[in-house]
Amino acid sequence: MDQALAVVEQREVEFYGDTIIAVRAQGGDVYVPLRPICDLLGVNWSAQRRRILRDAVLAQEAKGVAVTTTPSGSGAGGGRQEMLSLPLDYVSGFLFGINADRVKPEIRGRLIQYQLC
Repeated sequence: MDQALAVVEQREVEFYGDTIIAVRAQGGDVYVPLRPICDLLGVNWSAQRRRILRDAVLAQEAKGVAVTTTPSGSGAGGGRQEMLSLPLDYVSGFLFGINADRVKPEIRGRLIQYQLC
């Protein structure tokens, strides 16, 4: 993964009823941090990160993006964090790599809805 991209704008956007982070990099491209999506889908982030970095296309497009997060309800976390992100146009490629049959039944519908975007 290359050095973190310079972020000029960060927004929380609604995505099928969930809130995800999107950032605009200095060159104008929009990137989406992937760990929050994995958390929403209940899939193992470490396994997904390894899968992304093994994939010839996704690994080439993945970039570190410094995002500002708010602390959780317990007060943990928050602040500036570097997150592995993909350009918006490649997020569907990442999502299609997650097998709906291997996620918790209560998450399956959400994953399929994400994949249909």
